[in-house]
Amino acid sequence: MADMRKGGCDCAGAGDRGEGAFSNDHWDDPERLSVRRSLVPVGDITAFERIMGASDIFPINYLSRGATAARSICKVQVYREGHIPSGAGSGFLVAPNLLLTNNHVIRSRKSAARSSAIFRYEMNEEFKLDRGIAFSLTDEIFFTSPSNELDFSFVSVEEDTKEQVALSDFGFLKLLPQSGKAVNGEPVSVIHHPNGGLKSLSLRNSKIMSVKDHFITYSSDTLPGSSGAPVLNDQWLPVALHHRSVAHPSQRNRWIANRGIRISAILDYLELHASKRDTDAVMILKLLGL
Repeated sequence: MADMRKGGCDCAGAGDRGEGAFSNDHWDDPERLSVRRSLVPVGDITAFERIMGASDIFPINYLSRGATAARSICKVQVYREGHIPSGAGSGFLVAPNLLLTNNHVIRSRKSAARSSAIFRYEMNEEFKLDRGIAFSLTDEIFFTSPSNELDFSFVSVEEDTKEQVALSDFGFLKLLPQSGKAVNGEPVSVIHHPNGGLKSLSLRNSKIMSVKDHFITYSSDTLPGSSGAPVLNDQWLPVALHHRSVAHPSQRNRWIANRGIRISAILDYLELHASKRDTDAVMILKLLGL
């Protein structure tokens, strides 16, 4: 979470990345390229159209589906007494009137009752700032796991707002209980509010580095305020809830990865407590359609 008082960092970038092996100054001169083309048989129409390793060719609806998924992701603004801003994180709708974020963003019912979810806090296609639409969070439904465990919070959202916009207009991201929504080496994306600022996208220039126990690690870039964002596969399904960076084991102020809580682990925890008749857990499972 981006702390308004400290500016502290709870989720850092994945580390330095060097220049690619083929930057612009490595392309050959026109004469040599002309010779190379002249040596290609006329019938070989794909000679200069090759897949370089894994294909990055996608159907165009990849973009529109991503934009639809992004609607449900919001900035979570936290206040202390007197409606004084105290920090910001990210979150996303997972069912009608139900938001998922980190425990270290929304720690308690009391914190939930004085926080808000701000949607459409982003630049539009004309690079003009959309007017954010704020909905109050409530303590009607609240279920959490401490930040030193699974670090998540489900919290209810008030549907009414002063604006003529319904919360349902923003949709929600479906949570699936199956393990295997993304695997080692697979690219992932993060839609988030870094530094509590405008909605941003860390798109596919990242991969899952490890899957272990309740967590995955990945190389996406994040900043304070990214906490609570969904980590998404290429079908725009949440595979994890982003919550922190992973520090280098021996070098100070260096980070080797970012880490998220697996959605399957969150739902297992939820089902465990629902089986113990926790009222909020039971209600959330119903809202999730599980």
